[in-house]
Amino acid sequence: MRVTTWNRPRAEIQDSLDLLTPLGADLVALQECRRPDGDSPSVIWRGEYERQGAAVVSTSEALRIEPLEIPSLHRTVVPVVVQAPEPFVFVGVWTHRPFNEVAWAAMTACKMEADDLGLPMVAAGDFNSSPGVSGQERESPRFMERMRDELTLVSAYQHFTREAHGEETRATYYHGRKESNPFHIDYCFLPETWMDRLTRVEVGSFADWPRSDHKPLTVDLDV
Repeated sequence: MRVTTWNRPRAEIQDSLDLLTPLGADLVALQECRRPDGDSPSVIWRGEYERQGAAVVSTSEALRIEPLEIPSLHRTVVPVVVQAPEPFVFVGVWTHRPFNEVAWAAMTACKMEADDLGLPMVAAGDFNSSPGVSGQERESPRFMERMRDELTLVSAYQHFTREAHGEETRATYYHGRKESNPFHIDYCFLPETWMDRLTRVEVGSFADWPRSDHKPLTVDLDV
């Protein structure tokens, strides 16, 4: 199974999926995307504004997604149940200020629901979290620690590359679309028990993805 997350502001979902086609993802988490026209069982979108929301998309017939209703959940966090041979909860994430607080509240709510269903949880998206961001020098590492220690969710990128949080060599976001302003703020979190299923993590290069200030993060799993 291949999972890709990408933030592409104010874009149509299908247009972004077309651009992502070469990556061949089975599950896609999109952020800052427009509300889709019409309903499709393969696309689940949440947001407050028509032009800015978050979506989870299944491009595989083998992965049927169903919306998961969680009261008081942040408006741009999208939890779904993935009906696969081994079902799991998948959460598409786009956080707003205060980023780490919003992310933690959303992750704890979704993890509680997943636990109640007896299902593992995967979360992917734009968490807007990095110790390189001013004001997050302590908050972001603390968020990552709590994800691991309290929710048993681990960043696929950190685990696969063995690069410490805040010392990533591949950026997922370039502030002002400038190559000189790189940050790693997009993540895919996996259950700690799934680490042996992780086979690949890749981040799109600055040059190859000019249509957004974010670059796609792709994770391959033996699931």
